[in-house]
Amino acid sequence: MSIDIGPRRGFSAALDMTGRARDLATGHGGPDDVAVVAEASVTAGFDTARNLVSLETTPAAAWVDGLIGARAGGGFRRHLAAVVPGAEAGSLLRQVLDDMPAAALISGYAWMRLARREGHDPAGLVPSEMLTRMSDLCSGWRTGGQAVASIETSHGMPIQDCPPAPVDDGDPWAWHATAALDRDWMRRRRCLDVTVDDAGGFSIWAMFRDTVGEEDGAEVVLHEYAVTASGTGSVLSAVSAEPRVLPFPECPAAAAAVGDLVGCELAELSTSVPEILTGIRSCTHLNDLLRALGGVADLVTGARMG
Repeated sequence: MSIDIGPRRGFSAALDMTGRARDLATGHGGPDDVAVVAEASVTAGFDTARNLVSLETTPAAAWVDGLIGARAGGGFRRHLAAVVPGAEAGSLLRQVLDDMPAAALISGYAWMRLARREGHDPAGLVPSEMLTRMSDLCSGWRTGGQAVASIETSHGMPIQDCPPAPVDDGDPWAWHATAALDRDWMRRRRCLDVTVDDAGGFSIWAMFRDTVGEEDGAEVVLHEYAVTASGTGSVLSAVSAEPRVLPFPECPAAAAAVGDLVGCELAELSTSVPEILTGIRSCTHLNDLLRALGGVADLVTGARMG
């Protein structure tokens, strides 16, 4: 799955997003023994208040009209859960739409890079209520941590040095095609691989990567995590997280808590993760990846039947 976001030209600015997702099934006949199981795409527009004002989807779905007016922030996912029919709760279309609040959140990073490049004072880019909203929300925004301390001392939010994004061209089936990322646009990529065995077990490898476009056409990485998980039937028996690229030194501590998800049902992770992993024991973006593991429940079932 991938979502392209931007460019965001101000703290309050309209924002466009395009998202795509694809499910594949691989066989034992070599690298080209691949079948496309499902595909979905979304084109969405949000106004300056982050309210959804336009939405086009493939496949078309009558229920998407019920999302118009929803805000890409707190409450969007609850609204989405209320609108999506139960039979489509694990669909690719639902998963792309579910990621849009996070996409809106990370778009602020590209805007801050733009504003600093144009000479704006970093302290002036931080809304007055930001610490009230963000302090202890996650591991990286813990009280006493780098991000909170920088804002408290009027230095603005720290902007990290971002490594270049790897070129993912080794496997032509690994990703759907994506265009070069323009400057100040952002992209969230997510990949989930699932295998099942004859004994009823499953294993999952998953990752996400948030990137931003540079002036020279390069992509650099803001966030990246990998997760491995396994289980029997539909229940997780092991899960671990590998921090790769993160903005603040306190961020990786969230990985230590993911083992608390052992015993959870795959299909219920979208609700279990935000209930179990909270506050400074969590990472907003890692939680999103862990929630997305619930979307593979149908794939596990399909692989066993296939």
